[in-house]
Amino acid sequence: MDEASLRSELTESLDQNVERLKSLLRSDVNSDAQFRRLRALDTDLCAVYIEGMADDRKLSDFVLRACEERQDAPGGPIDAEYLIRNVLEIAQCETERRVEAILDKVVTGMSALLIDGCDEAVLLETRGYPARPVNRTTNESVVIGAQEGFVESLRTNMTLLRRYLPSYRLITECLAVGREAPCHVALAYVDGVADASIVDVARQRLLGIDARSVQGLGAVQQFIEDSPFALLPQMLQTERPDRAAACLMEGQVVLLADNSPFALVAPVTLFHQLHASDDSFARWQYGSFLRLIRVMGMLVSVFLPGLYIALTDYHMHLLPLSLLGSIAEARANVPFPILAEILIMEFSFYMINEAGTRMPQQIGSALGIVGALILGQAAVSASIISPILIIIVAITGLGNYAIPDYGFGIALVICRLFVIACGAALGLYGVCLSAFALLLGLAGMRSLGIPYLAPVAPKQPHNPDLLLRLPVWLQRRPMFFASKRERRAAG
Repeated sequence: MDEASLRSELTESLDQNVERLKSLLRSDVNSDAQFRRLRALDTDLCAVYIEGMADDRKLSDFVLRACEERQDAPGGPIDAEYLIRNVLEIAQCETERRVEAILDKVVTGMSALLIDGCDEAVLLETRGYPARPVNRTTNESVVIGAQEGFVESLRTNMTLLRRYLPSYRLITECLAVGREAPCHVALAYVDGVADASIVDVARQRLLGIDARSVQGLGAVQQFIEDSPFALLPQMLQTERPDRAAACLMEGQVVLLADNSPFALVAPVTLFHQLHASDDSFARWQYGSFLRLIRVMGMLVSVFLPGLYIALTDYHMHLLPLSLLGSIAEARANVPFPILAEILIMEFSFYMINEAGTRMPQQIGSALGIVGALILGQAAVSASIISPILIIIVAITGLGNYAIPDYGFGIALVICRLFVIACGAALGLYGVCLSAFALLLGLAGMRSLGIPYLAPVAPKQPHNPDLLLRLPVWLQRRPMFFASKRERRAAG
């Protein structure tokens, strides 16, 4: 690619501009690059667009036909501003001289109208590529509450966000990250509610991404997170616009991107990972109860297998005699040690889970029946696995599935393996040391500069909607990371 041509600006010669764009778009072999020349208002024009990305009807009805039907040419030369004010019927128009900026817009579905005798092009909003319609969420299902979810279109997602938060203070800054194949990202926040320093940090990290291409919000998250080697996610992924809007009103920032059917929310804490969308739709007693269930599920998922192996291998005297006898009887014919038995079951459980996720829906349920019933029963009958361990692994899996966030759930699986290894090596002392190590790691984590365990450690004033969900009339104080002006206004 000719870098000099790419970094150059348009000239007043239409033929020269067209040839330059044809060369950069490789129109000789690239059949999608279209150049539609016409003459209107006694001037030669050329519309440049990518077939399939631009809407042919918009281009024909509101651009080409509008130019051809306008016959009263002005006395002087035609320029971009004259076409925008008097001829074109597209609402969103802008002028641009830089060749690279023009190409960046054209490949996203916009059209560029080149004018003979003018060194500016008119960029027209003609995007019309196929997109998935707004539908129900797939991962964040709720019993009560809104049922709409984000889709792969950035414009649609921004519209959904504004529907749920119709405020003039909602700001969406559109940024392009990546050099050769940029990803268009929208940084959304509520002006005056979000702390300016947090917004500045998010903006600087987005603009500081130095990569040839950025494939969606998943890659964006990895580029801008505080601790890339930390196990737990430092941002919240949500596919629900109502939840994203609620986070905006708490002073958080939301990131949306093209081709990503979810949003990233930051800063977040450990407690945000245990919240679900329908908590806010239910009465406060119900929401508090469900959150306690999730906390219990998290603790059971991480520590139950490690405690089981520690007690049965090192501290059998702590178990009731009847329970110890049942465990010994169940394991009498099992040839493997407890650690190997647990690892086999953990591996089998998550292999079945992953296979069920990747397989077609028509046979996914059949796979679950085979894995849960046939293989489990066969393993017990063959004395490969003890029955009590199947109960332990089943309860552990249920606790993990109670976590609303998918990434956070995977992190808990890895934490569980760490606790199992410590429990197998040192017994209860190892389990206690692993819990201390996990808490130490949590205390050192940050999300856009905000401590991950705040507002508990360090302790800060906060909204009572944290671990328990207290009544809404008590939730007057914003979260501790909101702007100082917002916190003063709330008293």
